[in-house]
Amino acid sequence: MAEVADEARAFLNHALQVSGLKPHALAKKAGVAPTTITRPLNDPEFKFTPKPATLRKIAEAAGLDLPAGLAVAAPSSPIMQELPIVGPIQAGAWLALDETAQDEPIFFTAVADRRYPHARQWLREVRGDSMNAKGIMPGDLAHIVDVTEAGINLNTGMVVEVTRTRAGGSLREITLKEVEISPEGVRLWPRSTNPRWSEPLLLDDGDGAEIEVQVTGLLLQAIKRFL
Repeated sequence: MAEVADEARAFLNHALQVSGLKPHALAKKAGVAPTTITRPLNDPEFKFTPKPATLRKIAEAAGLDLPAGLAVAAPSSPIMQELPIVGPIQAGAWLALDETAQDEPIFFTAVADRRYPHARQWLREVRGDSMNAKGIMPGDLAHIVDVTEAGINLNTGMVVEVTRTRAGGSLREITLKEVEISPEGVRLWPRSTNPRWSEPLLLDDGDGAEIEVQVTGLLLQAIKRFL
């Protein structure tokens, strides 16, 4: 970030030299506040976060091209949040949800996904090896967002939490699979080096009223833990 700020300061000085204008005159021509130019140049301690759109206006006013390194916004600092570990998830066979119950929630600090600020997010500890070809290993924490609350439409390649409900909702099971959308419907595949896991699950598997299979979460990341 400091390198970008230094490059932006050098660019502002260059724009003043090339245009032959004073800072206030160049700012007026560019349609930006004078302090946009004067403050970062006059105060070396100022925490300068240059915006590409603003720098582009100054470049055009000075008759310059904006350097490539300044044309893209610098990444902002990640926001951390405490997410609940709600239980395990089986990357393989179905796992009964009643096996995942916890008396007290356990929380883990993870990077917040800014795309879904209002949707519930949670973690599940991965069991099994049916997704190891995707780099999702036993012991990883699957960071999951609620697909309904996030307004997510399924696409091929997504890795999802799948919930199967039986006996009128009294029995619930979960698993982790990769989505494939085809003319025949939605298939949910394991991605494993273990030949045991080679058959897909159909989203409409079941017998109507007795069994319901649905995607309940989208995998955002698999978090590695080393302790």
